[in-house]
This record gives sequence, C-alpha cells and structure tokens, in this order.
Amino acid sequence: MKVPNTLFTAALLLLSLLAIPNPASAQDEAAPAASGGVVLTVDGTPITEADVREIMMARFGRQLQQMPPEQLQMVQGQMQQMVMGDLISKALFINAANKEGFEAPEAEIEEKMAEISKTLPEGVNIEEYAAKAGVDLSRIKSQISDDIKIRQLFDQVTDGIEKPEESSVKTYYDENPDQFKEKESASASHILISTKDITDEAEIAAKKKSAEDIRAQLTEAKGENFAELAGTHSDCPSKAEGGNLGEFGKGQMVPEFEKAVFEQEVGVIGDLVKTDFGFHIIRVTDRKEAKTLSYDEVKEDLAGNLFEQERSKKIEAYLTELRSSAEIVPTNAPAAPGAPAPVGPITPVEPEVPTEI
Repeated sequence: MKVPNTLFTAALLLLSLLAIPNPASAQDEAAPAASGGVVLTVDGTPITEADVREIMMARFGRQLQQMPPEQLQMVQGQMQQMVMGDLISKALFINAANKEGFEAPEAEIEEKMAEISKTLPEGVNIEEYAAKAGVDLSRIKSQISDDIKIRQLFDQVTDGIEKPEESSVKTYYDENPDQFKEKESASASHILISTKDITDEAEIAAKKKSAEDIRAQLTEAKGENFAELAGTHSDCPSKAEGGNLGEFGKGQMVPEFEKAVFEQEVGVIGDLVKTDFGFHIIRVTDRKEAKTLSYDEVKEDLAGNLFEQERSKKIEAYLTELRSSAEIVPTNAPAAPGAPAPVGPITPVEPEVPTEI
C-alpha cells in the first residue's frame, strides 16, 4: 500500500528528463511550443508553455515517443490538462508558502543538489547532466527551493496529526486482509531477438537460428555471460540492464512468456520462447510463492502509511480551500479547448520504461 507523494521534486524533473533518449523527437509533436508564452495565471502567478513542456516530457516523454501518431493525438490533450492541473496546484501551494513566510536555506538547497548528484552516472557531474537535458541549474535550484518551502507548508497544515495507535493499525490490518496478500511472483532476465513486423519466413528462420546460437553460448557458459550477451544482442530496452526485467507477478507478461517463467527452473537457461515480439531466451533468477504478509511484517510500514494518509487528507482539504478562493485565468492554453479540469493534489507520475514483452 503506497501513499502518493504530494510534491514535485527537482530530482524527478532532472532525472526523468535525462531518462529520455532523445527528448526533442517527441517534443515537436507532443508538447507545447517552447515560446515561453503564458498559459494561465494563478492569483497572478504565471504558468508558461515551457512549464507545461518541461513536466510533460519529464512524465510522459518515453510514452510519447512510443505512441503511434493517431494515439498521440488522442491522449496528448489529456496529458497536458493533467500537467496543467498539477502546475496550478503547485502554484497555489508555493504562493501559500511564500505568504506564510517560509524560506529555503541555501545550505539545504545545496544538500539536495548533492543528493541528486549522487544518483548520476559515475564520472558525470550535475552541470553536464543538466546541460544534456537542456535544464538550467538555476531552474533546478528553484524547484528544490519550492519543494522545501512546500514541505514546510505541509508540516504546518498537518501539525497535530499524530501517528496511529498500534490498536488502530492492527484493526486496519484485520479489516483489510486483501491488501496484504502477495501474489506469486518471479524475477527474470531475457534476451529478445525481435521478429516484429517481419513476415518473410526465411528471415524469421534466420532470427530463430541467431537466438539458438546465443542460447548455446549461454548454456556452455552456464549463464555467466547472460548480461554481456543481452547487452550485445537483445532487442529489448532491458538490454541496458543486462536483460533484467525485475520482479513481476502473473498477468503482467504475455501468456507464452509468463508460462515459461513460472514453469522454468530458477537459474536455468530455458528453451526458446516465441511470442508476437520474437524469440526470447529466459533465465529465471528468483521465484516467490503467493502468501499473506503477517502483521509483524507490515506493522511499521502500515503505521507510517496510515499516518501519511491522514496527512494527505488534510492537505487535500487545504488545497480545495485554496482553489475555492483562487483566481485562475487561462490566457493561451496549449491543450484542447476548455479550462483545465479540476484536479486533486500534485501526484507525479514516474515515467515507465516500456519492455518488448
């Protein structure tokens, strides 16, 4: 059970932008023009086309790049409206924080910058990374400053909310058993030799032969070279992680792939598996049986989540109050006609990395 984060963070903005291989390729079709024009004002605070573009690409850049044009046209307006709604909420929060006199100490901003730097690839500094993403460092610092002040505001708004008594936590656990059931799951890596859009039988046969040769190399080395061969030969984006797909449950992969994973022995290089995407070479690295988590296993996290839920409710009510008295004036909205749809608190959507299975 996860309580949504209610804040934008500079780290999300920077790192998710950098996760997009080529942001410009999707920007031209899916994001507002980078003229910097004002989309709307929130109590006099401008929200610009650049603001919308920035968050659009941070959240949805990968998805936008993967979408066919007809699907892109259907969803881009909705995405823009969602982003604009969240930007409105953020503007309301930061205006309220400034009104309350909250400040972001420079030392804390630098500390957060250092934390972001630690997440970057070895040997790359934040200046280089930001430049690659087209993000100005001053903007990152501004995002961090806003984040710090909004957190201070949230602490004030939720002051007085106490962590739940253990009896309440136990009652919740007893009354919501389905939330603590874990389905059977597996962790696996794969190498995909893609046959997507190939119709020629001879070419498909050649792809299969290539997959068989790679599997033979893996079998001979007892799988020790799996990550290396995945990085060299796989046609799935997971090649960047040595073919690692992480942990997943039943129902998350295509049937042929799932059947193989949940029947295959852990650590063994399986037989070739054919799906609509191509030929897969699979190595299961772990498997977990379905089970119900005990109260002792979850009580600490559950108590924290219940506490955060109460904080979120208070913040949502506070946001509703701010919106009710706000003056939100559209000027040059880049999305579909109509004012931005009302939304709840800021809830960033982390970009998902599509896989070819």
